[in-house]
Amino acid sequence: MKDIRFAPRKSFEQMLKYTVIPTFDLVLEQEGRGVIFGKRKIPPYKGKWALPGLRMLKSEGINDTLERIAKQEVGANINPDERVFLGQYVGKFRTEHNRQDLSTGYYLRVPYEEKIVMNPQHFSDIAVTRKLPEHTGAMYAFYFQKYVELKRLAERVAKAVGYRFKT
Repeated sequence: MKDIRFAPRKSFEQMLKYTVIPTFDLVLEQEGRGVIFGKRKIPPYKGKWALPGLRMLKSEGINDTLERIAKQEVGANINPDERVFLGQYVGKFRTEHNRQDLSTGYYLRVPYEEKIVMNPQHFSDIAVTRKLPEHTGAMYAFYFQKYVELKRLAERVAKAVGYRFKT
């Protein structure tokens, strides 16, 4: 990974006043178990269930960002070339200078045997589930719904062509 530098806090506060922050959020499906959610300790969505996600850093490409998020947030190794675009979401928050994020969501698989280790600075708890947890942030509920729609479409297509998924 390239040299990563963070803006000084005062400069970052100024950026939040005037710019939209590009973020990526991941629907990470652990094969055979479900989708990985973390209970956030930090704003926005503090105290809510969330998907792993972070800002894109200036020195990164999309694949670099996706790999960093999966590794840093839940300790997972992913293949970013297998990503499936789910959509984008504009998050407008009453925190940090009325912060506004432009999130891009992707679906990726995590192998069953992969040990999930939450980032204790960002999450107080972790859940791997097939259902949307109660008290999930709106942006994450949006991406989870897109994931559910994608799974249903894949099943319909598979049925139409006579393919059977492994269970």
